[in-house]
Amino acid sequence: MRMLGVWTRVILYMTLTFTSTACAFDISIPLPKPNLPPIPTPAFMSKPSRKVSEKEIQDAQNERDRTRETVKIADERSKTSHVAQNSDSDRQNFNSVDLTPSFSDLLPYCMVLGRVVCESNMPLDSVQGLQAELVQLQIDLTTYLQIPEANEKIELCVFKDRQSYQNFIKSVFPGAPTDRPALYIRRGDEPGVLMVQNDSGLIVNVRHEMTHAYLNSTLKHVPIWLDEGLAKYFETPPGERGFRNPYLADVENQASGWFSSPPSLPRLEKLTRVDQMRPREYRESWSWVHFMLHYSPETHRALIRYLKTLRRENQSNISTEDAYKIQKKAPLKQALSDAVPDYEKKYVEHFRNWDKRQAAYENGRAESDL
Repeated sequence: MRMLGVWTRVILYMTLTFTSTACAFDISIPLPKPNLPPIPTPAFMSKPSRKVSEKEIQDAQNERDRTRETVKIADERSKTSHVAQNSDSDRQNFNSVDLTPSFSDLLPYCMVLGRVVCESNMPLDSVQGLQAELVQLQIDLTTYLQIPEANEKIELCVFKDRQSYQNFIKSVFPGAPTDRPALYIRRGDEPGVLMVQNDSGLIVNVRHEMTHAYLNSTLKHVPIWLDEGLAKYFETPPGERGFRNPYLADVENQASGWFSSPPSLPRLEKLTRVDQMRPREYRESWSWVHFMLHYSPETHRALIRYLKTLRRENQSNISTEDAYKIQKKAPLKQALSDAVPDYEKKYVEHFRNWDKRQAAYENGRAESDL
């Protein structure tokens, strides 16, 4: 959390290593059920998500066309007090959120995908795979974390080059840093704005920062370490999250010694500002997320139960200071300890044996593809 010029309260989520993420979408597409032999890791998490099909992309385009009408209705709302009633319950749900683009004067190209309003100074069709990534991330976040769909507008601003990206930030958010390839800004309870420059890391950055945006549109007062740990996990392509994250080798090495111990979870839970997150903290946060998602159904459920306490309806009218006090009294460490009493020992075992799990998984996937 930082003070930025005239803003009295701006939460910045920045990528330290050219990474970022994820999205919101108003269609529900179930993930395929895995057909793998039993292995000592939850198969539903270790099987790579299948590539979004052409039909699903077409569905997304149809949804986009429908939400264009919603934007038109939102525009008319400012001109007249009367908005025609529509019997379609989905349309009524859409109308509760103003999807009008906020920066159309500076970013003339716009595409609305559910609650995500994509704005750009270049044609968005030129960003290959963007629609599919937004759909896939929506599926993964709601399925794996069991959080509700976004209930507010999420603004995604894509810039054709670094110069226009920096000029926009200086103009719209004076005082915000411009030396990162992507930036997510949230001002209090106002919808967040995600800005990303068009470069080789664009899709990774979108996954990372959109994970922040999506989490903070449905949850409130997410602990900074958990927010970043989840973003680091979901920034990796779906089929590589469990086994090919750049952090994995270091974490496995640290767990391989005779007297290895896990990173201190209580220490991470004391962090309250993004500037306290250094490379070590990002790596450790990611490792705890990996452990909770992959070790066992019990650790997975502990994470889901904890996230449920952070939902906006459960934290309405709670200040950030009060939220920290509540989190201090009921930390995630306690939820994990209740689910797996010797969770620290299990953390070390988890990463010591992860290569074996990967081999079993890869063999099972090869057999299922025959």
